[in-house]
Amino acid sequence: MIAVVSSTIKPVIQAGKTLSAFSFEERLDQTKHTLTRLRECGFDAIFLVDNSPLLSQTELEGLLSDFVNVKAFHLLQYQFQNKGITELLMLLFATDHLPPGQPVFKISGRYYPSADFKKPDFEDFAVRKYVFENKAEMISTRGYWAKDAKTLEHFLLWCLDEVFAYPERVVGIKSFIGKLFRKKDIINNPLNISIELAAANILKKYNNRVSLLDNIGIEGYVAGIGHTEKIVE
Repeated sequence: MIAVVSSTIKPVIQAGKTLSAFSFEERLDQTKHTLTRLRECGFDAIFLVDNSPLLSQTELEGLLSDFVNVKAFHLLQYQFQNKGITELLMLLFATDHLPPGQPVFKISGRYYPSADFKKPDFEDFAVRKYVFENKAEMISTRGYWAKDAKTLEHFLLWCLDEVFAYPERVVGIKSFIGKLFRKKDIINNPLNISIELAAANILKKYNNRVSLLDNIGIEGYVAGIGHTEKIVE
């Protein structure tokens, strides 16, 4: 089985601002635990893509040198305010390096398989649903399964398109008038759709064969500003 880990082990810490409740050393230990648990769960090929601005490819490989079955890639990339866009681009890079024709499990860095983790039965995708029956449908993107690398690539490209196109939709007279009179030289941060919403829209729009799960079998801690919260999904 193949696992793809999206990671930011060493984020930029701005002067006077606390952006994460965890130190670099703690984030590294958590990432190593993720890789250990993936290996224990039978993943014989693990691909980690990290976009830490304060690391290099050589430094990243050195930090993870104990994990011989992990292929680590370091990317220097623009950090979008919408972090979902950044992750989509990271994962798209990874798809070029994945073996074809094998199931792929995507997991966000520092989360890890729980004790009851197992590969589910599915055709195209297996995801944990938040809401999937109305206009506010969302799925969790912390962890999900895709049929293979090509299926994952198509999904990521569709999600990227959805994130950029969604704010430009015309859904009524107010939005139509607003676009007519919007000043073209002002950026109003239009990339306001979450990846959780975009992903759910795509899975429904393209009639993917999706297994909706109550739990995907992962857990970990959200590194919020000044607090931590354990997530079990």
